[in-house]
Amino acid sequence: MLPSWLLEKGLLDGLTGAQAGDLGDSWLNWIIFMIMIAVLNIYGSKLQVQMWMNQIARALGQLQQLTREASDTFLQEASKFGGDGERVKKILQEAKGFFTISPVTLDPTGAIRRLENILDEAEDSLSRFVERAAPRADSVKRANLRDQLEGVIVLDLIFRIVRHYYLLGRKTQNWIYIAQVQMQLPEIMRIARAYWRSSTAFQRGVPVGDSIGPLVALRLIGGAPVEEVAKNVVAAEVELEDRRVIVVKAKGPGGEVGKPGEAIRRIVESRGGKVAKIVMIDAATKLEGEPTGEVAEGSGAAIGDPGPEKWKIEEVASQYSIPVHSIVIKQDLLEAITPMAQEIAEAVDKVIERVRRTIREGTKPGDVIIVAGIGNTVGVGNTLREAEVVAVA
Repeated sequence: MLPSWLLEKGLLDGLTGAQAGDLGDSWLNWIIFMIMIAVLNIYGSKLQVQMWMNQIARALGQLQQLTREASDTFLQEASKFGGDGERVKKILQEAKGFFTISPVTLDPTGAIRRLENILDEAEDSLSRFVERAAPRADSVKRANLRDQLEGVIVLDLIFRIVRHYYLLGRKTQNWIYIAQVQMQLPEIMRIARAYWRSSTAFQRGVPVGDSIGPLVALRLIGGAPVEEVAKNVVAAEVELEDRRVIVVKAKGPGGEVGKPGEAIRRIVESRGGKVAKIVMIDAATKLEGEPTGEVAEGSGAAIGDPGPEKWKIEEVASQYSIPVHSIVIKQDLLEAITPMAQEIAEAVDKVIERVRRTIREGTKPGDVIIVAGIGNTVGVGNTLREAEVVAVA
């Protein structure tokens, strides 16, 4: 039997060895951990940037494909109306680089009129592109082709901008460029897909979400005779709630928005300002979580133009102290430029009821009221009889 002091010494030696081994492992783990931290500090950001660049590269491929498909749709449609395939392709290539330059605003005097002149020339230029591409197309088809062309131009511009920042970030190794694009990719792709889908709607000539204003106006006009009161804008006078209601809409069924501000200004001035109220109906961008087709009301001119038409309405209303009331139908961008969703179409009756209530509450029998259905009137005729013909066709 070994002495107890030997056992105690051996036990202590074993414990000391175990502790030394554990201490060695701890130092080894600590060193490995520090090396990993150093590697991550040096290469982690580069790995992250590389992942972002791969995501952007895949998105660029998708954007290029969407642009190509929208271009092919335009080429096929234009070729049906006398356009030679190669010639149309050349015209389209020229049109893709089309741009507009904003007027000088350092001196704001007359900026709205200068902007309107630029926008008019831009529309005329696009129309000339379409006339060259589809010489046998009628006015309705030309308007739809022009809207198709605008969609292709927007898609091509989105692709060019994303490609620019992708290549610039790769060239300069500046991760700020890459991070900015990567963080906005979901919204960029959503917008691109919306314009891609809009091509089909304008090719077929069917109402889009933004056509809800003209559609309400059409229902109010019914079979009443219409006359053109401004460029690509028609109006009809009907009786509603014992009031004289002048209903205004863009001239259909081609993809037109016209000049509703100019039309309203002319109507008000032709009556010496004796208009009790202006009621405007238009699509409005909804917030996430809001239901599509929700109807809301407010004051002010509801019109999504760059400025000139809204300015004309506000000016003439202010000059003659005419209240401007707006009724909007909520939808997102995708729904606004693609075939009209059922929820939006079903809002027509609700809007008409609100128009009636607004007229009853804010005016007297015998008053003159202007009701303007704002928006792209593609697929929406000027009277119910015209609309039936379009639907049959």
